[in-house]
Amino acid sequence: MNEEKNSLNAVEADANAVLPDLEDASRISWLTENLLKDPLKVISTFGRISTFSLLLNIILVNIVCLLAYGVIVGSFSGGIQWYMSPAKIITGLLLTILFCYPSFYIFICLSGIDVKPGRAFLILASSVSVFSILIVGFAPIAWVFSQSTSTVFFIGFFHLVFWFISTVFGMRVLIKMVSSLKCRNMSYPLFWILIFMITSLQMMTALRPMVGTADTILPKEKMFFMYNWGKLFSETVDVDGPRR
Repeated sequence: MNEEKNSLNAVEADANAVLPDLEDASRISWLTENLLKDPLKVISTFGRISTFSLLLNIILVNIVCLLAYGVIVGSFSGGIQWYMSPAKIITGLLLTILFCYPSFYIFICLSGIDVKPGRAFLILASSVSVFSILIVGFAPIAWVFSQSTSTVFFIGFFHLVFWFISTVFGMRVLIKMVSSLKCRNMSYPLFWILIFMITSLQMMTALRPMVGTADTILPKEKMFFMYNWGKLFSETVDVDGPRR
């Protein structure tokens, strides 16, 4: 009768039928390592350790990783962007999670999964943590481009590539977790992932500039993210193009 318990039992079986030591599972180092190596071990701890403690660790992982990457993003322009870029990146991702969570819970329920709202949020936050861990791995490469490129569009393009790669792998973890909970229709989570990606892009556009400088901390003009990128590209072509 309780499908959620049956789903969690299946997860435990997939994790080699070995439950992690609860003392180890409460550590950030254990969480970070297993989010990358074996995310099913992470989901097997849901309900076995304090939800508050686990959520706090997940939030800390995201903040530390995004803070480090944000500093690299801010190094392109320097000045106020040293701290505004990290603040905007952290704020943007956290707001994206909060705004997308209601639709995430609805979509996974429609997919046939019987899960409580709290555990659904942990699944979402855990998968986003993988994104944060992966994108900070690109930080050294991003720094090289930041110090060798002077065009906002090009450095923004490289950050967008790193964002896309990290998002894809982070959402793969989400799909793996959802599949382990006996998802009957995977089209719902996949469609939600598209919603999440579009929302995160629009959120970062709403908090621009993160790369480059502006007269104000936040934009005065509302703009769709595709139009914003098109505008940056046209400005770059106009500046770098041949002059007559």
